[in-house]
Amino acid sequence: MREEAVDDRAAAGKRPSPPGTGGRNRHLSAIARFFILLLLVGGGGAIAWTAGVSSQDHVLARAMLEDRNGTLTIDEVAGADFTPVSPILARGYTPSATWLRLTVGPADGGPLVLRIRPTYLDRVALFEPVPGRPGVWREYVTGDRTPFLEREMPSVTLGFTIWPTGPETTYYLRLSTTSTSLMHAEALLPQAAALRDLHIHVSQIFILALLLFILFWTASDFVINHDIVVGCFAINQLFFISYNVLIMGYGALIFPTAPVGFVDTLTSISIIAAPLFSLLTNRLLLRQFDLIPLARWGIDTLLLALVIAFGLLAAGATQEALKLNALVVALIVLLLPLMAFGTRREAPPGRRVLRIFYVIQAVSLLLTMLPILGVLPASSWNLDANIIHGLLSDLPMFVLLALRSREARERGIEAQLALDLTRGQLELQRAQFEMQNRFMAMLTHELRTPLSVIRLAVGTAKVEGEPRRLIEAAFGNMEGIIDRCSFADRMEQNGLDVARAPVDLAATLRAAVSASTESARIALRAEAMPAIISDRQLIATVLHNLIDNALKYAPEGSTVEVAAAAATGDAGPGVRITVENECGRTGAPDPAQLFEKFYRGPHARTKSGSGLGLYIVHGIVDLLDGSLAYDLIEGRARFSVWLPCSALPSSKTMTISGPPSSTP
Repeated sequence: MREEAVDDRAAAGKRPSPPGTGGRNRHLSAIARFFILLLLVGGGGAIAWTAGVSSQDHVLARAMLEDRNGTLTIDEVAGADFTPVSPILARGYTPSATWLRLTVGPADGGPLVLRIRPTYLDRVALFEPVPGRPGVWREYVTGDRTPFLEREMPSVTLGFTIWPTGPETTYYLRLSTTSTSLMHAEALLPQAAALRDLHIHVSQIFILALLLFILFWTASDFVINHDIVVGCFAINQLFFISYNVLIMGYGALIFPTAPVGFVDTLTSISIIAAPLFSLLTNRLLLRQFDLIPLARWGIDTLLLALVIAFGLLAAGATQEALKLNALVVALIVLLLPLMAFGTRREAPPGRRVLRIFYVIQAVSLLLTMLPILGVLPASSWNLDANIIHGLLSDLPMFVLLALRSREARERGIEAQLALDLTRGQLELQRAQFEMQNRFMAMLTHELRTPLSVIRLAVGTAKVEGEPRRLIEAAFGNMEGIIDRCSFADRMEQNGLDVARAPVDLAATLRAAVSASTESARIALRAEAMPAIISDRQLIATVLHNLIDNALKYAPEGSTVEVAAAAATGDAGPGVRITVENECGRTGAPDPAQLFEKFYRGPHARTKSGSGLGLYIVHGIVDLLDGSLAYDLIEGRARFSVWLPCSALPSSKTMTISGPPSSTP
């Protein structure tokens, strides 16, 4: 026979009321380190204190019966054969119901607390014999699907208050859960049970304080650096904190009036979300280490499996979802070594640190998941293994990200210092450049008037023959230098206007050759060329400077070859002009500095010049949308200018704030 559960214990006077229960620095500061160490020692000690099976346990024997269809009644179970089991039941994920027969010793006439862990079990029913009525049982129910206010014993730990009589009393527990069938039941004196619960609360305070510290650091680091890896870890941390709170039974206390199954659903969501975001954090972190394809595919496959687990959970297949989640976490054990040793590139905080982290994770996962899956027998450690594994995964990842963030900050500081140094050098160079320009502008302006006076005075003097020629040549050189300085200044101040019009390039070439003081040394070869749309005066300036440069630095009496022909460039049809000469005693110039302002070769000091001719040529050709090149071919220097036939759609504006950095 079976009597429906009614709480008539207090009315019958057989027992008293059930017992009650109680900014960012470069390095982590010394206080923070001490705080973390204290939390680790205190939290770990508290967990270890509560994990062992106490010698105060009044359970004398345990035996188990599997109810495959979940249809057995207490009367059928009471007469069935049971199999002895260890103190901790570990059957993995199973759709079967599990009956546990407990033989409890005397408690000197007082009550005992039948304390059941873990707290995430869906439904645990206690069948207690009614004294003096053989075959009659009372049923009491608890579990995370039972609202807190409806539980027989008001505690975050699942349990019942029992009153054993005689030398031995037999009780039956029926477990049915979508989670893993991992259960430990112990019968303790009320004071011992209250002390155990107090130890759990203390350990949870330490653990939650540590997790909140990590969350605060992670959130602040993400706000400062906007690192997506740290941001993902912060989300993982939120779910892990939720998981920690729910898995330890505080969900029922936080939501005491929630509908049946609400807390259980939240627990299932956090159980799947925590490894999902943990795996995603690892996936993002390992991108910079250039992970081998096999490891990347493994991570992506497990991420997909966890998304499927969420789908199963949403579809109501809770046990299948949790089983798939546990399988994924177990497979991560095989993936972790591949992740650790499958990196091909060094990145902060280093592959060695990464491998140590993953080895710790793999070992803790292995010890945690095999008993949960029912592969190995469970020990008292496994009752808190989910939390311990989470901490063993959480803390190394936190340390790893902290080291990574510190190294990134150090590199950022170094980069900022280098940038500041570069900016300082550029500012100094710009100031020197501007001062040089102002000086040259002042000098060219002030020299024109006295030079005119000297020329006028010389013109009235009776100087003839060779002295007269030398004086005129000197005047020409001085005026050429002044003109080039003035032209370069206008060019840099955007003072050159491009007057585009049809240009007869052959006539312009002939005029440039005729204007040269040594036109007899120039060999001009101009093939049939198309008409071009450009600025004739600027082209004449380019030709004058190139021809003058070639005549100046070629051996005396040698020929300078000037040629022009149609040529197609990158921007379309155009013309190419080349000026070629032999290299004299001054040697060949440095191609890397050839077009820089004021550059003159080390052996060119014997020739008068300003070092501005080729600089002006470079600027004008760029302004005319052309290209300029220099080649040294078998001891001959060749300058090539390509100009387009027509103006490009978007003409350039001359803006030069410093010397060109490289040869076009």
